[in-house]
Amino acid sequence: MMIAQNEMAKSSTIWLLYLLLGWSYGSLGKVGLQILFYLTLGGFGVWALIRLFTLSGAIKDYNKKIAIRYRLTTEEMLQMGLI
Repeated sequence: MMIAQNEMAKSSTIWLLYLLLGWSYGSLGKVGLQILFYLTLGGFGVWALIRLFTLSGAIKDYNKKIAIRYRLTTEEMLQMGLI
């Protein structure tokens, strides 16, 4: 469980990076999408606005995928707030 927690995205760090630098997709393993985000200036602001509402869910989904990869039990995922 400790190894999985080390790989999981820290919500506060990703939010801070997003608000200051617009960096969120890259932190969640989608560097190509992050480059596209920058090239379109956050979808001319529309994409950036939508990301404000979807970022928390994206972080949770990313962390859940890591938990599944490490075969954490449902109880462990519940303790971590992933379910």
